[in-house]
Amino acid sequence: MQKLVAEIMAAWRRAERLAGTLPEGSAEQEAAERACDRLQQAFQELTHSGVAHAISEAEARLLVADAAKDLQPSDA
Repeated sequence: MQKLVAEIMAAWRRAERLAGTLPEGSAEQEAAERACDRLQQAFQELTHSGVAHAISEAEARLLVADAAKDLQPSDA
């Protein structure tokens, strides 16, 4: 469950950064901001419901790095 929280947190942060780089008032910026809102809500639902606990940004980075390893093809 903590990997899910970390992945949502990382996606939320990426969406925030993306929204900040897009032209003010553009459809793309508005879409990125809506994504931010939804990801923030998902993060809060998980952490406030007691299903998972909030994690630090450092913990999130470690968990996302671990999740990325899970997605890499195996050498076998």
